Amino acid sequence: MKILYICDKLITFILNEIIELKKQGHDVLILSEGSRRIHDVITEPILLKNGLDRTYHRFHRFESRKQKYLCFVQTLISDFFTGPLRTVKAFICVLRNYPDPKYGVADYLDVRVFFDSGIDVIHSPFSTPRMIDKVYLLSKTLGVPFTLCFRAHDIYHADNSYEAEKRIDAIMKASKIITIADYNRRHLKSITAMDESVEIIHSAINPGFFKPEDIERSPNSIITAGRLTDEKGIIYLIEACHILNKRKISYECTVIGEGPEKDKYKKLVDELKIPGIKFIDFLPAGEIKEHLNRSTVFVLPCIIAPDGKRDILANVLKEAMAMRLPVITSNICGIEELVDDGINGILVPPQDPEAIADAIEKVLKHPELGRAMGAEGRKTIEEKFNIKIEALKLENNFSNAVNHTCS
Repeated sequence: MKILYICDKLITFILNEIIELKKQGHDVLILSEGSRRIHDVITEPILLKNGLDRTYHRFHRFESRKQKYLCFVQTLISDFFTGPLRTVKAFICVLRNYPDPKYGVADYLDVRVFFDSGIDVIHSPFSTPRMIDKVYLLSKTLGVPFTLCFRAHDIYHADNSYEAEKRIDAIMKASKIITIADYNRRHLKSITAMDESVEIIHSAINPGFFKPEDIERSPNSIITAGRLTDEKGIIYLIEACHILNKRKISYECTVIGEGPEKDKYKKLVDELKIPGIKFIDFLPAGEIKEHLNRSTVFVLPCIIAPDGKRDILANVLKEAMAMRLPVITSNICGIEELVDDGINGILVPPQDPEAIADAIEKVLKHPELGRAMGAEGRKTIEEKFNIKIEALKLENNFSNAVNHTCS
């Protein structure tokens, strides 16, 4: 099959899906807004290493509105002479489905490069309102089936739920609607007419890459990693370290990542004079793996941020679990689908540094418990969050979409 991925951000776990589909023999094209900030560090090398740079197209950027509209008119005229029926269908779709024509113009210029690509199916791995519009425009123009996957910010951030409801007619025309957790499926059902046909395909990792080496771990090393934003709840880990210090419990805490809250966290550490906390800038996966391999426990005390942002079964938790680390995280947002409290990790109430400190202390004082949880965590990832298994589910949905259209 020739599969087109359309997304606003090309994040590592989406690339992992694409790479796995390529391994299964499929031709995968990519249209993305392009990597930004820290994602530049990882996206370009992965694209180059896997030959995806030749199938990767960026969204158009223009210096002015005048330049954009001039390009649109010239392109539309040219396309009309090479494919009049197709061009008219696309133009009608823009007129009917875009209250603000500037978005329709931009989407047309983005997707037209695929008009003669022989695409079999279109997939949106992050179905933000803008991506739904873009996917639907191309699908309608070419008569090609499309599938949508909803993850986290595309559902919960800002007014995305409201905007999704406005696009319910387009959403329900998808050959398949996918999400990454039952927590999401219940939410989608509550805001739309979607029924139990919404399929769960987990956002997954490669346990063959995240595989621990047989080396001695530090006895008191706490680690966390990810983008330093409100919803990660790292401030509560810092406060938990302050409590551990007051209890005279020895620890080392490493915070890996960058983001808008980083300066705030550093300031809090300085103000409270909390020892043993080290901040490290963003690292590629291989170097994060090395840190995970040496650590005792992974902590990610997620919260629901004031703007609605939240993590849904965060991939960094899965990476830590694959590395046989016990994990401590908040009991919110369906996390029990990944972490079985007391079996492969510990769940704590959100925004509760005292409970986080208690959980860390328990793991540090009982290393045999940490090892047992780590072993169970590895098993969970291999069986339920394995990229090879989840990519096969995606492939099956794509095949069904194509076969249904052809029949």
